[in-house]
Amino acid sequence: MSTGMVLSERIVLGTMLRGDDPGFTTDTLGLLTPAAFTVPAHRTVFTAIARTADIGAVDLSTVMVTLDAADSLTAVGGFNELSAAVQESFTSTAPTDHVARIADRAAVEARRGALQQAAVALDDGQDLDTNRAFLMDALASTSTTAQLLPSISDQVYEYFALLDQRLHGEVPAGLRTGWSRFDEITLGLQPGSLVTVAGRAGTGKTVVMMDWARQACRDDNGVLFIPLEMSAQQMIERAISAEACVELNKLREPGCLDDDQWDRISGAISAISQWPLYIDTHASSVSDIRRTATAAKAALAESGRELRLIVVDYLQLMKADSGGRGAITRAEEIGRFTRGLKLLARELELVVVVGSQFNRSAADPNKLPRLDELKESGSIEEDSDIVLALHRPHAIDGQIGMATADEITGLILKNRHGAAQAQFERSWHGHLASTDEPVKR
Repeated sequence: MSTGMVLSERIVLGTMLRGDDPGFTTDTLGLLTPAAFTVPAHRTVFTAIARTADIGAVDLSTVMVTLDAADSLTAVGGFNELSAAVQESFTSTAPTDHVARIADRAAVEARRGALQQAAVALDDGQDLDTNRAFLMDALASTSTTAQLLPSISDQVYEYFALLDQRLHGEVPAGLRTGWSRFDEITLGLQPGSLVTVAGRAGTGKTVVMMDWARQACRDDNGVLFIPLEMSAQQMIERAISAEACVELNKLREPGCLDDDQWDRISGAISAISQWPLYIDTHASSVSDIRRTATAAKAALAESGRELRLIVVDYLQLMKADSGGRGAITRAEEIGRFTRGLKLLARELELVVVVGSQFNRSAADPNKLPRLDELKESGSIEEDSDIVLALHRPHAIDGQIGMATADEITGLILKNRHGAAQAQFERSWHGHLASTDEPVKR
C-alpha cells in the first residue's frame, strides 16, 4: 500500500471524526465502503463512523464510544491514534479530493478483479459472448472524480432559487460592520470573502477591525480575533474603552474614574464577557488559524451560534507553517497567506478580514492611498474581494492642511461584486479605540 493512500485515508477519517462538517460525513458514507480502505484499522474506524451516524451525530467522542462497545478501540490505536488523524485532517483544504482518490483506487481494484475473473473464465473455455456483458459493466463505470464534477443544471437551479429570494426580499443580509456607508455599498460582508483593511502605520487598522468585530458580537455572530502584535488583555481593554466610552488612559489609571464611569465599565465588562468572541494570541500561520477556527466553529455550534468572522491583525506579521520561507520571496510568501485565508473563508463559509500595510513610499499625507501601494501588493490585490484603504493625514503629519485628529477617510479601492472607488468619512476617537458616524453639519 502506498504512503500517500494511507495518508488520504487518515485525512478522510480525521475530517469525519472532527464532527464539524456533517454534510461531508454523509456524502463520504454514501461514496465509500469499508472495503475501500487499505488499512484494516481504517476499515474498522469507518464502520464505526457509519454505525454512529445511524443513531446520531458523528465526532471523535461518539465514535470512540461505538468502537469501545465493539471492543475495537484498542485495536485501532485508541484515542491517541484517532486524535492524530483529526490533526492530520487539518493539513488538507480539500478532503473531498481524498475521498475521490480512495474511491477511484477501490474502483480500479474492483475492475482488475473482474478482468481477472473474466480471463480465468476464458481459459476454462467459456466463450467471449458469455463474458461480454460482465466485461462491459466492469469497464464502463465512471470514476468517482467524474461523479463529483459539478452539475450545471444544479448550479443554475441554485441561482434561480437565489434570484427568487432576492425578488421576495428573503436574501440573508451580509455581516454588518456598523459602518453604515460601507455596509450600504457592500451590502454587508458576504460569506466566503477575504476583506483587506489597509492603512499606513498608525492610521488605525486595529481600531477599525475592532469596530467591525464588536458589531458582529453585538449581533450575536461568532468572531475569532487573531492579534499578532497585542495581548488578549490589550484587546479587551480597547473593547471596554469603546463600549463604555471611557478613555484608555483612564483605564490605565483607574484611580481617576468617577462613579458614572465605573458603572459604564461594569456594564461593558458584563456584556463583553457574554460575547461569542475568541481572541487567540498563539495562532500565527494559516494552519494555526484553521485549527483554531474549526475548534471555535464547533464550540459555537453547541450554543446554536455560528462563527461568521475571522480577523487577522495583520498580514505582514503572519508566519509560514514550516517556520521559514526557504527559497521563496517575501511577496510569494504573502501570496500563500492570502490564498490560504481566502480558501479558509470559502471552506468555512465565513468572512476573513485581514489588516495590511502600505509601502513606506506611500506615506504622503497629501495623497489618497492607491491599490498598487499595498505592501507585497500583487497577491493581496488579486485574492481580496474587498480592499478598504484608510486615510488619516493627522496620523502621518499632525500639521497637515485642514485635517483634524478626529477625521478618518475610508476608500474602497477594490470591490469584486460592486462599485469601487467609493469614499466616505468617519469620526475618529483614538482615545476611545473606536470610530463612529461623522457629525452632520
